[in-house]
Amino acid sequence: MTKPAWGWGEQRAWNTWEARYPACYVHRPSGLAIRLMAFSTATGAGSTFPVGRGTRFGQHSLDGSQVELGLSHDGGELLLNFWGHGASGMNGRVQVRRTAEWGLRFWYLLAVGFLGDDAGAVTLTGLEAAVRYTQAPVACAQRDGVHAVFQTLVRPVGASLYDDWQQAARDLEDAGYYYRPPQRSRGKWAVYRFNATEPEVDFVVGMGGSDVEARSRLVALAGSAGNQRPVESSAVGRAQAVTDVVGWNTVWDEVNWRPYTVVTRNWVDQRFGGWIVWQLDAFLSAILAAHVGDPLLAQANIDAALAGATLAGNLAGLMSAHSQWVDRSHPPMGAHVVWDLFLRTADRAILDQAFPLLLRAAHWWFDHRDGNGNGLLEYGSSPVGDGHFVHTKLAAMDESANDNSPVHDEARFDTSSHTLDMEDVGLNSLLVHEMELLARMAERLGRLPEAAWLQARAAGLGELVREHLWDSSRGIFANRLWDGRFARSLSPASFFPLLAGIPTPAQAETMVREHLLNPEAFWGPFPVAGTPHWDPAAADNVYWRGRVWPYFNYVVYQGLRRNRFDAAASALAGAGAAMFERGWSERLSYENFDQRTGEGGSSVDAEAFYTWGALLPMLDDVDVVGLDAWDGITFGRDKAGRARMWTSRGWLDVEVSEAGTRLAVGSRAVLETPSRVRFRALQMHSPESFSFQVPAAAEPMTFNIWLSNRRVMASLDGEPLTSSHGAGNDRPGWATVEVPAAGKERILELAPVDDAAEPG
Repeated sequence: MTKPAWGWGEQRAWNTWEARYPACYVHRPSGLAIRLMAFSTATGAGSTFPVGRGTRFGQHSLDGSQVELGLSHDGGELLLNFWGHGASGMNGRVQVRRTAEWGLRFWYLLAVGFLGDDAGAVTLTGLEAAVRYTQAPVACAQRDGVHAVFQTLVRPVGASLYDDWQQAARDLEDAGYYYRPPQRSRGKWAVYRFNATEPEVDFVVGMGGSDVEARSRLVALAGSAGNQRPVESSAVGRAQAVTDVVGWNTVWDEVNWRPYTVVTRNWVDQRFGGWIVWQLDAFLSAILAAHVGDPLLAQANIDAALAGATLAGNLAGLMSAHSQWVDRSHPPMGAHVVWDLFLRTADRAILDQAFPLLLRAAHWWFDHRDGNGNGLLEYGSSPVGDGHFVHTKLAAMDESANDNSPVHDEARFDTSSHTLDMEDVGLNSLLVHEMELLARMAERLGRLPEAAWLQARAAGLGELVREHLWDSSRGIFANRLWDGRFARSLSPASFFPLLAGIPTPAQAETMVREHLLNPEAFWGPFPVAGTPHWDPAAADNVYWRGRVWPYFNYVVYQGLRRNRFDAAASALAGAGAAMFERGWSERLSYENFDQRTGEGGSSVDAEAFYTWGALLPMLDDVDVVGLDAWDGITFGRDKAGRARMWTSRGWLDVEVSEAGTRLAVGSRAVLETPSRVRFRALQMHSPESFSFQVPAAAEPMTFNIWLSNRRVMASLDGEPLTSSHGAGNDRPGWATVEVPAAGKERILELAPVDDAAEPG
């Protein structure tokens, strides 16, 4: 069967696509790969550096063009760099940082060949006596019209051809480093051997449609090898951590022939047979990719989640080589993510593709998860498919993604309704929010009857949550058993109604003050506690019991922002980022954290390099400048910070310092103010024409606006304001606008006079 063509362009072709072997750089269109292995004589053991074994993930650009990886094996430490150059080829460098034995006895091996069963042909030239003593041999690889040549810029101790690249490491284990493999005329892999007495080796690949073209490019890239530098961060705020986590966990799904961001490389081959898509994780990976300016990768992750759509209408909770959970879904977050990407890109095609599938999924929830028919929904598992644990309580808890949370302890699985006998506040709240955003999509797409249905259904479900899932005795929303009792245990899902705009102002104030910010409940040094501290289950410290989860923090943060609990939102973002940084100092991005100590590694059930761990540093960036469905683009806060956000108009760069708040579009500052507050509803018509919401303030606010020496028309809620220009405010090219104090929010609109009509 002919595989689909590569569709991401040559500039993104090189990457660490192999999930199992991070020390492998692959040119995805051709399948050409360069691998690193090591061998220690002291222990007699070799390593192919499978994921989780001696790997320290360094910086990694999202497009894969710059990669840095630390590797350790039996006391030896290596630093590996890759630089991709599209169709021309790549450069690489291996550096030996230390060994625990004489350098002669610590070996590292570079292998080059094609991935897959049809491995093409590899030969070695330059082994003849005339040149073998003066230069490194050249490996020539060819398959399907692609020619690639590989050479190290230092002569290796030896170079040999193999059909199995791992055999080179086994040879060292079995026969020692003085063994010389028999020379062959052809093979599938060429393997170059070095020992640590040569502490640094550069290598080059040239590619082309012919051997002549490939060799020409190799020569050109070899000439620039000395100019290659280790990856240097140009990120603002905490975006580099997000970029590195997403970059390293973005891999290639060979079965479905697509790129996507996996939850963690550690699970792909070992647990799930080569590919795995958790629905919720895929959607959250799209949020992370969009945040750091990669809408293409964001769309790829949305596509991976939507590919799990079943004939029944739900989006499968899990799709993988080993198990497909078509009997259950996952917490509904798709519309939230799709709408976010649409707002950033203004690309209607995103809605055209996703809306029909998300609408079917919304209908599915009502058709299949209202077990007692009262309009409030429960998690469950339908009697379909053969996914693991199908039609059991465990499967129903899996659908919530909070598998062993104590909120499920009192529930039982009802086999006749295929649901738990417990109405879930998190599910119902997320579905209200989902339908709100689906209604907006329907309006944009001109599907007005569906928009009306969605709006009415969201309002009706929201009313049911507000009336029936509010536990007035405790002052918080909670799960409710069919017999009318509220579940004893709580989780951060009790705050999900904030995201959907369900609580009354009094309810919101009560639950945030008495529960979320209560250090004996959900707050403390390491919020948000996955289980209230007062709950005995918090001491379990096992998965969703007694752990902090970045997914919970993300949804709770968004809910706080929607309800204008800005101080609490900023505190949550800052605490989460600080907790993340403790592990990130060792280049670890934990799946979850001990809610008492903030440690990620205190539980064997916390994966150490998990994609959604990056939600925590992302939230601290979003707190400086971000995007949401109710306030649009927001920027500024009351504490220092700097962050960037990508939009279809380019990067917005916001810095909050002692001097105040500064907004830049690209590299051009366009607004400065001494105020340190949150501004909302930013509308960028051009770098010199924009509007935003000014918060209520007891004192006047002053804004300096860049206008390239042109005059500005400023208006406040449509009423003209006066402004000073140029030399009048001692800042040529800038205008100064003063907004009077007021007890309400107002819209400040600014535009050059030649972009707007003069005030009458």
